Amino acid sequence: MKNLTTICFLSILIIISGCIFINHSEMTSTSGNTSWYYPDWIMNSPYAPSFKVLDTESSLGPYAEKTKIITLEDLVKMHGHLCDGLVTAACGLSFGLEELYPDGIIDRTDTCCITNNSPCFGDVAAYLTGGRIRFGTQKIDPNMGNEFIVYRISTQQAIKVSLKDGVFPEALAWLEKKVKSGNFTIEQMRECQRLGWEFAKNIINRPLEKSFVVKKIRGFSWEPDSYIHEGSRGDVINKNVMQKTFHK
Repeated sequence: MKNLTTICFLSILIIISGCIFINHSEMTSTSGNTSWYYPDWIMNSPYAPSFKVLDTESSLGPYAEKTKIITLEDLVKMHGHLCDGLVTAACGLSFGLEELYPDGIIDRTDTCCITNNSPCFGDVAAYLTGGRIRFGTQKIDPNMGNEFIVYRISTQQAIKVSLKDGVFPEALAWLEKKVKSGNFTIEQMRECQRLGWEFAKNIINRPLEKSFVVKKIRGFSWEPDSYIHEGSRGDVINKNVMQKTFHK
């Protein structure tokens, strides 16, 4: 009887283990592609920008000795999804930041940004520049369109990068307005999504100067928007204490 009980117990364990293995295999087969949010057409684009950024090395520490690389995939993870707004912002800011940082290293302790109030533009600009509303280094201007203003604090230089006229498809603009109104069909929403991705593909598969224009803003003065909880950034107050610049 004791042996029979042992055999039954072992059989139950084997059955349970088999069920767990099957469930795990099913999960792996459906979710094994961990980059499902990052399609091949953007991964393999010859003009997909990446960004070399400089930060401090700790909450109260000096400049880090090395830079970091931010990719479009990083931006998608931060923002939550891939969309034409994210691609437009990343490509436009890549083009514009070259003017402020000709050495190719974006100092995220030294940069401010202004965008419209879209989730895409504001998120990407804040992530790439280090600008934040609560520290007075990010501003939102609802009247801005497909454009960005970026300001470098130490040099007092400002640039405006804009999408060229005629680049944004009229059909996409109409559908976006339709979907935002709440009066739309599922087919229209899907078509808006498809056209948005097609637009993103066009932007990211040709030289950026064909889509964007950059202008210097003479005499620009940075004035933070008022914010009741505005404070100072503790992680940049000692950034120059080591008096070294590594930029590797």
